[in-house]
Amino acid sequence: MLTCKETSYLASKKLDKKLTWRENIDFKLHIIMCGLCRRYASEIEKIHIMMQKPGKTGLSELPKSVKLSKESQERISKALGKVLQKLEATGNK
Repeated sequence: MLTCKETSYLASKKLDKKLTWRENIDFKLHIIMCGLCRRYASEIEKIHIMMQKPGKTGLSELPKSVKLSKESQERISKALGKVLQKLEATGNK
């Protein structure tokens, strides 16, 4: 029987590649018995599908309704700048 960690790996792998016969059987057996892994697999599949939609529809940008405000963008940019400065100062770039 797979662990939850192994099952979550297979749930992710399944989005990009076809699982082997054995992996598929083990994955399905675990999913049948573990509600948390079943939910996790379902949710990452939904996210995967949502992330593919913009590329399929030709949209290169998100609608304004889901974009960050200018203030939030600036705040995040400043915070990232500070972190990068610290990394450069310590040589951990």
